[in-house]
Amino acid sequence: MNRRQYLTRAGAGVGTLAALAGCLDDLTGSESTTSAEDRTGVRELNRAVGALNDAALALDIEGGGVDDSGEVEFDAAEPDGLIEDARAHLETAAAELDDDRNPDIETLRTYADVLEALVVVTETITDEELEPDADAVFDASGEERDLEAASATVDEWIGELETAETCHEEADTGYRALDGDRFEELARIDRTDLEDGIASLGDVLDSLVTLVDGFDSMLDGYEALDEGQEYTENDEYEGAEAAFTDAESAFETATETFESDDEPPTRLADQFETARCQSGHLTDAAEAFGEAASAAQSGNVLAVDRREREAERSLEAADECTE
Repeated sequence: MNRRQYLTRAGAGVGTLAALAGCLDDLTGSESTTSAEDRTGVRELNRAVGALNDAALALDIEGGGVDDSGEVEFDAAEPDGLIEDARAHLETAAAELDDDRNPDIETLRTYADVLEALVVVTETITDEELEPDADAVFDASGEERDLEAASATVDEWIGELETAETCHEEADTGYRALDGDRFEELARIDRTDLEDGIASLGDVLDSLVTLVDGFDSMLDGYEALDEGQEYTENDEYEGAEAAFTDAESAFETATETFESDDEPPTRLADQFETARCQSGHLTDAAEAFGEAASAAQSGNVLAVDRREREAERSLEAADECTE
């Protein structure tokens, strides 16, 4: 996926580590007064802290958090480079400082691990391909739908999101492993600010996972719908009824999934609205097609015609959800 990233700012504040901005601008680090310590090691330790805090600020998009005001860009190269620099400074510091400073080194390495994992999460949830990829799923309601391409797109997203979820879990685990007092003394930031950033990213990630899970169920419904129509064309109405029942169940699952997130972030709001609209109409279409197939088995031609026309109107309504 394209890694030139952006996201529309989301309502509750998705800006990672937003509260850090005011805390970090004046960070210079403090050198120990212990004369036995090598000044090179102390300077390298402070440089590592500065680089890591700069990386945290790079994750705090535009320093003000993410709200409802528009599109911003996220470039993972900046925080990744800062974290790499910090790790190099920590290696030098570890070689120069006495062993009693090892807990400080390990605390900052954990901080680096947390930020590195958050970069992956942020990169995923701000992927600018989300909108066109969602459109590919929505377009599957049309007559010339390409289910194979849409399924490949959703499968790719599922893989990306699984990686992001793993990284988010690792970030949360690393945060909880931090020695809070030591971390705050070294980094000069409130540990809870880091926790807030992790939680905010997790909220957006959860919404995106919900959206893509719903898409996956929708595509299962489309496949069953096509199967039912093939059975109908071959006058195999019992098989058609079973397939349409499967389609109805899949579309209902999609609707329930979309409705489970009643307040998605702003960037995803349009996608959720369209998805709910489509899945509802598609459920109605599958139900009507199933009843038409049942009527065909009993030879009720009028009921078949009526229910098929209702199903077609529901399909048209699903297609109109994107307008």
